[in-house]
Parts: sequence; structure tokens; C-alpha cells
Amino acid sequence: MRSRESACTATRSAGGAAMASKQRKPAASKKRPTAGQRRARADMCTLSAAWNNLTEEQRQAWGEEAHTNRRGGLAAHSRRRSGRRLYVKVNSRRLALGQDLLAWPPGPESLRPTPIVQFMITNNGGRIALKVSVSHGQAEGIMVSSWHPVNAGVMVWKKFVRICLLPPPVGGMSDFTREFTAKYGVPPVGKKVFIRIQQMNDYVGSIVQTVSAVVPAEPSGNGKAKGL
Repeated sequence: MRSRESACTATRSAGGAAMASKQRKPAASKKRPTAGQRRARADMCTLSAAWNNLTEEQRQAWGEEAHTNRRGGLAAHSRRRSGRRLYVKVNSRRLALGQDLLAWPPGPESLRPTPIVQFMITNNGGRIALKVSVSHGQAEGIMVSSWHPVNAGVMVWKKFVRICLLPPPVGGMSDFTREFTAKYGVPPVGKKVFIRIQQMNDYVGSIVQTVSAVVPAEPSGNGKAKGL
């Protein structure tokens, strides 16, 4: 009997120690929000407060526009069936452009032609440059989003973070090398860079294009990339 009691006591002690160990286990530290996440949260707070300050007539106008506007196809329409969603969609772009918020839905004058863009990466003596040319539509108001360079074999990419508004073109090319490298560094030779292009001045549309380019080796074959 005593041996059984001793065994039970030892088992309970071991179980208690295990429970205490679990209880003392430090909680996993939460990741700090990124600058982009903080900006998105601040924008949402601003837009939520602005939506609440609209008149009922204005909110109803946004609701009617959300149900009648089908630009961008049925999928885009289904994602913004509420006036509030459309209001946030339109005015989040205006916040990105530093413009005043719209109290009423935008009219046809807000529509912009779909830009036709070409993305290229050059390697001139080891100096990497990322450039975009716009052959149709307006370069003004185009937001460039991107991500860390990936392997050249990656064919589809869906995760993006805003980099900058497309700089004014010089000689037909807009160079956003400094903005990209400030966030992700100089992309290595042989890696692929995906970018997403969106015309932010087209408030109602959902025109988004994704293009990519591989960082080429310099003519000498030296694969080392230099900074700016």
C-alpha cells in the first residue's frame, strides 16, 4: 500500500510540476505592426470618422452608387455592395494622394484610361536601376507596390506593399530605384522583382496590373550589384 501511495504521490508531483512549467511558460511576444500596417489603421480610423460625419443623404448616395456602378466586373461589384465600402475604397486612394476626402460619390470625370506600362531592370556597370514607362494613360497618380526580390522561377506573386507614387518620367522613363532600395536594398542579379501598378486617380475602378522583371548580369558577366 505504501509503495502504491508513494507512486501516486510522485505522479501527482510530476503532474503538478508539469502544470507549473506550462503556466510559467512566457507568452509569445506579439509582432510590432509594420509602417504600412500602422498607416492603414490610421487611414481606416480617419475614414470611419469621416463616414460617420456625413449626412444621411450623402450616405444614401454612396449606397446607390455602390449598387449601380459595375465598373471592374461582377467580382469587383460584389466586393463593394455597401456604400461604406465604396466610400472607403474611393477616399483611401485620395488619402494616398494627399487629396481632400469626397463627401459625394465621384462622377464620370474620375475615370482614367488603363495605363499600359513596361517594367525594366538595367545593370549598367553593376549599378541596378528599376524603371517604368507608361505608353498609354497618365503616369501621374500611379502607385507602385512591390515586395522583396524572389527567385527567377516564381511566375505569380500576390503579396505587395506600397513603395511610392511613380516619379515624373525623364526621357519617357520613371525611375523608382531609390524608393525600392530604401525599403528592400539592391536586388541581386538573377532575382526577379514583381511590381503592382494602380492608377490611384481612377477612384471608382479597380485597375491593377502586375508585371515583373529579372535583374540582369552586367555585360562583363560580373554578378555583383552595386548600390546607388
